Amino acid sequence: MTHIVAVANQKGGVGKTSIAAHLACLSHETGKNTLLVDLDQQGSATLLCSGDGNKHRTRTGTVLDLWDDAVEKLNIQESLFGFDYLQASEELDAVDDELEDARKALLRLDDYGYDTIVIDCPPAPGVRQLAPLLIADRQVVPITADALGTQGLVGVLVQHQKLILPHNAGLDLRILVNLHKATSSTQKAVIEQLREHLGEKLLNPILTDREAVKYALRAGKPVWATTKEPFGEAWRAVCEELLSFSDDGGEEVEDVEGMEEVEA
Repeated sequence: MTHIVAVANQKGGVGKTSIAAHLACLSHETGKNTLLVDLDQQGSATLLCSGDGNKHRTRTGTVLDLWDDAVEKLNIQESLFGFDYLQASEELDAVDDELEDARKALLRLDDYGYDTIVIDCPPAPGVRQLAPLLIADRQVVPITADALGTQGLVGVLVQHQKLILPHNAGLDLRILVNLHKATSSTQKAVIEQLREHLGEKLLNPILTDREAVKYALRAGKPVWATTKEPFGEAWRAVCEELLSFSDDGGEEVEDVEGMEEVEA
């Protein structure tokens, strides 16, 4: 059975791609046939997977082929981490008009027999963010515990309840605080408020802001493979939870309106 994890938020700069790559790393490490799909035309995941910052500057042999019925076999490549990936294209905005076309295009991934598919979505709440959520088992929402990081969270929760759950009732929503500054009392207070409103939807542990994460990814490894510090194991623990599936998904966050009161 294929499990699909969509990493999506309505804001950039929250470590979305780093989390997607780590999820794919752990899935691959545990023996699962794993595919990372880069739907962000900026191509950050493609850069991590290939080491080539210009690789996404093409239309052919990319994730766009999912929309082309004439393409019989996708150009799936092996990443520097060992798992497979389907690269982005800087022309991905060409498929941003029709949601149903995008949903059908992504369903073609079922034909490739992967155990785990991780989709790195763009930050804009358009077709390439909504379509993966219509077919995914889990949405991972990375945020930062500050004004900018929590700004789009209400929109994410409304989107989940109003637009996604009516069509994908089993989608499990998990929210993850990333890039946390451990010395910030303000961020700690924000996290406490978030936990009051989100309950178990807000994951533990909180992931702190560490340059070691970037260094590990540039070396083609997850951070737990390059450090013995506790934060490395925190990353692994979070990824293990996010890759663990049951039949309890699809629950709503009860206090969406209360989220607007969180003070960052």
